[in-house]
Amino acid sequence: MRLEIRFPQLMRLGRQMLRLSLVILCIALLSCSGCSTIRRDEQPFSTPFGVGVALDDILVTAAQLDAIGPVWYMDWRWDTPTLEGHERLHVIRCWEVRPDRGAASAAMQASGSAWWSLGNEPNDPNQDNVSAEEYAELYYMFEGWAQSARRCRILPAGIANADWKWAEAFREAFRERYGRYPRVDGWNIHNYILEPGLDPYDVGEFQHRILAFRHWMETIGDGYKPLFLTEFGVLYGDGCCGRPVDPPEKIQTFMENAVRWLLDSGVVTCWAWFSAHYELYNGDLLTREGQLTDLGVTYSKLIE
Repeated sequence: MRLEIRFPQLMRLGRQMLRLSLVILCIALLSCSGCSTIRRDEQPFSTPFGVGVALDDILVTAAQLDAIGPVWYMDWRWDTPTLEGHERLHVIRCWEVRPDRGAASAAMQASGSAWWSLGNEPNDPNQDNVSAEEYAELYYMFEGWAQSARRCRILPAGIANADWKWAEAFREAFRERYGRYPRVDGWNIHNYILEPGLDPYDVGEFQHRILAFRHWMETIGDGYKPLFLTEFGVLYGDGCCGRPVDPPEKIQTFMENAVRWLLDSGVVTCWAWFSAHYELYNGDLLTREGQLTDLGVTYSKLIE
């Protein structure tokens, strides 16, 4: 049997096909909205926190954090009670990662959609001081814990000096050992200018390091993921480490310029000033008694 299609039928068929094509195209455009940066199956689970503070050598209450503002915090711990009304980044230290799936693993499972990080400055000889290869092994076990805590999100440790080359070495060491890249729901950096001959108050250098790390994230396809800056500030200037005492106005100016850039640029997803209080270094937001310092007042006004 020969099928004959007359011209009017052909025109109607063509219009139907055109309408169908337009519908398919619209659906594709809607579903791909923003897909150049974030694929729908790879969006972060929850929005990270924004402005924060690192807690260190004094016990801080929720009310004292309230005085600073609606800040999140990190205290390099996971086993202390979370301060009411404030988001938190939980930190498991490298030496706590053991194959026995102990209390830290159970805490991850119970933490819901919390964010967790492994270690502290693995690339710093004065901190965790592990090689990229060693850290890849630890992170693999950390990943395994997160597999049974499906709602939580995980980060590598804060990488000292925002060193993207170390981050690259860790990623490649993990791939070499396990045949794939690590699960990383975001990246985590620290950024102080500590090298001899450099100005620790140089906001331009501070920005440059963060921008370089964000660029590296783009090159590996992680540009859509959050970038945590879990420590920044000016450590020197309070008389420690064989360095002179600086006028307090210098750190205040650095804070104002750095925080305004972080707020305006959007390069960093969330950040934490170091620190609430630390006897040795510069930059306290609180006195030992928990009252706002002049710098704490400045930080509070900047983020309100």
